[in-house]
Order: sequence, then structure tokens, then C-alpha cells
Amino acid sequence: MLQFLGALDLPEALVYLDDIDDRLGYVLPKNVILRRDPGGRAVFKFIKYRSARPLPGGGVGAGLVFMDVELALTPEQDQSVRTRFAQHVTARRGPGAPPVEPDQVTLSKPAVTKAEVAVSVLSDSGALVQKVRHAGVPSMYGNNVVAISAELSQFGVPVFEAAMSGQGAGGVWVQYHLHFAGRVPPVTVTGTWTAQKFYSFMQDLNIDDSFCGDDEVTEKIEELFVNSESRRVFSDPGTLETSDPEVAKMLSTLEASVTQQLDDMIQRNILEAIPPESRDISKWRDEDYEKIHREVTTNKIADVRIEVTRNQVFGIDVNPQNNIQSLPSQGYNWPDYMQLVDTDDPFFRQLNLNILVNADFAQLPIFSVEVKIDYPPHTSQHGIQTFTFRGPEDLGKFTAFMDGATGEFRYQYVVNYVGESRTFTSPWVTDTTTDLVINIDELGLWLVDIELGDMNFEQVKRAVLTLEHPAVNGGAPLVQRFQIDERTTRLSVKEVLLQPVQPYGGSVKYFMQDGREFVRNLSGLTGQRFYVDDPFSANRTVQVRTRGDFERSVDTIFLDLSYEDEVNGYRQTDSVALSKDKRFLDWRFPVIDERAGKVTWRTVTTFRDGSDKDSGEQTLTGSLLLVGPASDTLTVTVVPDLVNWSVIKLAKVTLHYTDPANQIEDTETLVFRKGDSEKTYERVVLDRTMKRYEWQVDLFPVDGGAAVHAQGAGTDEVLIIEIPT
Repeated sequence: MLQFLGALDLPEALVYLDDIDDRLGYVLPKNVILRRDPGGRAVFKFIKYRSARPLPGGGVGAGLVFMDVELALTPEQDQSVRTRFAQHVTARRGPGAPPVEPDQVTLSKPAVTKAEVAVSVLSDSGALVQKVRHAGVPSMYGNNVVAISAELSQFGVPVFEAAMSGQGAGGVWVQYHLHFAGRVPPVTVTGTWTAQKFYSFMQDLNIDDSFCGDDEVTEKIEELFVNSESRRVFSDPGTLETSDPEVAKMLSTLEASVTQQLDDMIQRNILEAIPPESRDISKWRDEDYEKIHREVTTNKIADVRIEVTRNQVFGIDVNPQNNIQSLPSQGYNWPDYMQLVDTDDPFFRQLNLNILVNADFAQLPIFSVEVKIDYPPHTSQHGIQTFTFRGPEDLGKFTAFMDGATGEFRYQYVVNYVGESRTFTSPWVTDTTTDLVINIDELGLWLVDIELGDMNFEQVKRAVLTLEHPAVNGGAPLVQRFQIDERTTRLSVKEVLLQPVQPYGGSVKYFMQDGREFVRNLSGLTGQRFYVDDPFSANRTVQVRTRGDFERSVDTIFLDLSYEDEVNGYRQTDSVALSKDKRFLDWRFPVIDERAGKVTWRTVTTFRDGSDKDSGEQTLTGSLLLVGPASDTLTVTVVPDLVNWSVIKLAKVTLHYTDPANQIEDTETLVFRKGDSEKTYERVVLDRTMKRYEWQVDLFPVDGGAAVHAQGAGTDEVLIIEIPT
């Protein structure tokens, strides 16, 4: 049997010896490892998955971990333990004993009678780990396997992956609580009891009869009672530690047993009490004894002893524990044990369609709306599905497996009106949405809520609003007219069209307090709510931008702007001066009708050379007005590098530019001396096709002789000075 004393403590395990067979060892591994299957692979799987839809926790992914751990040795550790255990057996047998080979020893396991296991993944962090599952007890046979599974959050997945794919601890902690029995050295418990009762009695009597005087009698009595009792129970634990609770418990049990046996034997050997001796001496007096001496002694002794010796079988608890090493640290390749999964599996893919009707059934002449859904994978087995709506709160849910198809479906709706036998049936419409909303403007109704907007009745006496919907089913246009004054609160249009509503138009005719009349035409209206505003509530904006060289050519642009609405007899004007300090302007003015009227403009441009140019009156198309002369730049670089400054003292270059059509004439002279670099002539040209210039070169010799002259014309951007030949 396994014995606790003399266990062999090795780095990999603790080896307990057998009390009979010295070649039998009981191995308790020190580390928990991943279980290996018969092929040598770790029983481990890490799955990282993602979902197109948010998970219940709000994330879009998570992870699953599955593993088996065991309290066992690796094949290499097993061989190492066998070798050193065989050496230990050889050493114990003493000198001259034949050596014991590793294959001659037997390694067994302690017979575990009770066991528990605790597991922690990533320190059980609530932000990283959602759930950890295990049985709480190992298998109780073999290597005491524990099956573990864990569910990781989206944040826990990369943390666990980093820990388990790196080196060192892999983020999983396991602790075993094992209880098994073994033999301990003999334990002796002794119980003793000794009892004694002793009694002593002595009596002296002297009688003196006198003839002459008084008689004398002297009596002396001594009496002694002694009772003694001794009881003791004690134990000898041998080599056991009495501080160990299990040892103390075992000794307490043995002592209780011995105590009970001792008490039983005491009951059988208890001493009776010794009665006192009688002091009556009358029988001796009757015989005329004058001196009497009496002594009585009684002594009773009882002795009991019990001794119990046992070769004790004792149970102990051990708690092997450690952090499971990462896969690479145990010799495994991480990519072989991890798997990426996309939960959007085509087999489970569904079309989930929410259907709503966006209309106030209580306020509108709508009795019900029937929506039909035609989705081929579903229709082929179950037919077209119809949903009926009688209020905006009704929600239809269409769900079907896609079976490899796309999310494209067809729908059609039928509108049943209150008090109408006629219905509106829409055409079949193809869509791919997951939220189908049938809006109010699709229900075959022309609905307009009319309210007063920003109307100044101090200027406006009244107004007539005309709304006109295009013809329906070949009939005449639908026309609604309303009188608007300061008493008007709210008006409405409710017409059954039996087809989807179209953009509508109309007009607002204003009758002013001063007798004038203005008309604002309306078109392209699509909203369900229409506000009747002041005739001048609309605005128009003209964006004025300038061009030209305000640094060297253009001085000021004087701009006159005019807007005229001939239909309503309405006019607006403005004038502005534009310069290099004010190069743009936004002219914003109120209008009666944004689509009516025209804008005209005129500019007078003054140039820095004193000239000016009048554009004449122009009509603006659009909202952007670009004013100022279109210009370009003439640039000529004069290079003196070919001048021989040993003979030439001074060089003068004259450039002349003319543009008769734009009344431009410009001359500039450049002077060069020895050491000067190139110089540039620049000017703005209004005609981009007119970049031809004339030049003249005058070279003055060092010796004071006659100057050398050259001249010409061209369009080159580089002019090189050289001595003419």
C-alpha cells in the first residue's frame, strides 16, 4: 500500500513508495497540462467568430474555447521519473545489490477517493469572459481529466489569443483538490486507572477502680480513611505531526475508543466503601478487663491498563495547481488549433422584412391597406403572403430562408377607402430593403394641410390660393381654391386619386392694401404641408465675382444691377464699386416669385493708365455674375550671359508692347552692368492672342567708342543679349 513517509520529491512529480514492493511507486504530477489524444495532438480548440448582426452583448464577435486538461506527465517526463525512481530503488537496496532498470519499476497513481477542481480563465474578468463551464470534479480515474469550455467577449478574444499563442502562461488557471489514503507509522494509545481505599482504626481504654477515691476511665480512639484514584489516557503518534488536523482527528478517535473501554473496565473494578469499625467495648467490660487496646486496618487496591497499537491508514489532501502553459510553450503550433468562423452561413441566412404603413388611419379616409410580399424561395413553397394594416401601429413581419437567393423581393399593396367601393392597387415593385414603409403619398390620396405662414396683413388684404393636381387616369386636373385672410387658421385638401400622388402646382394671388395685385406661381410641390407666406418672403441672390489684374492694370469696376418682374410690376436696383479691396459681392433681395423676373447689369471699368471700358447693359443668366476684363500676362526674361563685359561697359534693353484694339501701349527699359543677372519684363494683356513685342539693344563699349545697336520683334519668353556681328 502507498506509504506517506519517504516519498521521492522530483521536479516533475512526487513519487510515494509502497510499503511492500520497493519497485512500485505512486506518482503525483506537479503540473496540470493539456491532454493529448492518441495521436499526440492537444485536445484544444479556439474559435473566433463574428456576426453581421450585433450580438446580445452589443458586440459583433466573440470566441469559444474548448480544452481537456489532466494531471499527468508528458512521455519525456514519464521516462525521466522512471529512470530516477529506478536509481532510488537501487540505492535503497544497498551496496552490492544488482541495479534496477527503468523498465523494471512500476509507476502507478494514488487511489483518489475525493476530488474537486477549480478553473479560472483570464482571471474571470467580467469584461473579457462571459462564461466558463466545467464539471467541478475531475474524471476520478486515469489522469483525472477535466473538460473545460469558455465563452469570451469581443474584448476577451484578442487577449486570450495573445496569451495562448505567445510564450509562458496561457491565461487558464487550474487547481485540483485531491484526497487519497496511505499508510503511516504505528500509533499507540494507552489508558490506565488505579484506585485505592485504606482504613485504620485504633482504640485504647484504661479503667482505674479506686477503693478510697473516685474511679477513673481513659479512652483514646484514632480512625483514618484514605481514598485515592488515578485515571490517564495518552497517545504516542510516532512520526506523525499532531498539528495536522487529520492526525489530530485520528488520535482523538483512538483516544475516545480507549477511554470508553477504560470506563467499562473501571465499572467492573470499582472498590466498595470500607465501613467504620464499631466503638462498642461492652463485651470486654463485662469480662472485667481494665485495659483494652484495639487496632483494625483495611486496604483495597484496583489497577486497570489498556494499550492499543495500530498500523494506521490515513487520508491526506493535496492541491496541485498551476497556470496552463501556452500552446507554443507545450510544443504545439498555435495556428493548428485556432479557427476563424463567419456566422453568416448561407444555410441559415434569412430575409427579415419589417412592414409598416405610414399614415394616420383615424384622420384619413383609409379603411385598410393590404400588402402582398412575393419572395421566390418562400412563394414556391408557401405562396404569396399578405399582411393587412388598419393602423400605423400595426407591424408586419415577413421571415423566410433565402436558400441561396438574394434579398430581392416584390411587393404590391391594395388601399381600401372608407365609403368607397373603388380601391387603389399599386403595381408590383421590386426592392431589397429590410424595412418596407408604405408612405402616405403612395396610398392614392392627394393630401395637403394649408396653414398661414409669415403673412403681413398690414400690407396684404387677402389672398387666393389655387392648388392644381395633374390629371388622373386621363381626366381633368383636380383644382382646389381657398380664400386666405387674417381669420384663416387651417385648411386642407383630401382627394382620392386611386394612384400615387404627383408633384402639383398652382398660384397665390395677393390683393394688397394699396390696391396692387401680385401673383406667385407655384410648381413642383411635393410636401403634405403648405404655408401661405408673405408675397415678399422669397429671396433671390446674385453672386458677383471679379477677374483681372487689380495690382497693375484694373483700378475700379463700377457695377449697376437691376431686377424687374414685369408681371407684378416689381423692381429692385443696386450699385457698387469693386476694387482690389472689394473683389466680390452677394446681392440678396426679396422677390414675389423666384422663377419670375430678370436681372440686368452694366459695368464701367477704369484702368490704372487712365483708360476706361463700358460693357453696356447685359442680361444675367443664372445666379453667378463674373465682371472685369479677361486678362493674361506677358513675361519676358532678359539674359545678359553672352555679353563680353571686358569690352562692353553698359547694356540697355528697351521693350515695347502695343494693343491698338484695347488702346494699350507700354514701354520699359532695362539696364545691365558687369555682374548683373537676368531681369524680367511683365505686363497684363487683355487679348491673349496679342503677345508680340518689339525690342532694341544698345551696347556701350569700355573704350568710349560708338555704341552698338540691335533691334527686332518676337513672342519668345526669353531674350538673350549678344553683340551683333
